[in-house]
Amino acid sequence: MLFKKLAQNLFTFADREESLDTLARLGITVKQAKEEILGLTYQDYYRGPIPDTSSKGGVYWEFGKTVCGEQIFIKLKADTEHGVAICFSFHIPDEPLEYPFRKGGEKR
Repeated sequence: MLFKKLAQNLFTFADREESLDTLARLGITVKQAKEEILGLTYQDYYRGPIPDTSSKGGVYWEFGKTVCGEQIFIKLKADTEHGVAICFSFHIPDEPLEYPFRKGGEKR
């Protein structure tokens, strides 16, 4: 909820090659990816909070969602110090994702 609140004012999509390649593969824009991200629910939760061990601190939250028929791994951070919602990853997962809040912890 905090991420979604921050994203209303300031949203950043990290300029990472793997994520940008995924957008191109799916044929969607950053704006469309943001809409998918803002549509996440607790059922899309994968894991977190995961401490950010960089000097910036804070925590990451990870989710998964089917976008344009492809399973997508999404890594988010709500940076309250700077008032920004950041998407660090938006790409095809390297491993199956488990969803603890879906019936039976469904894997995809």
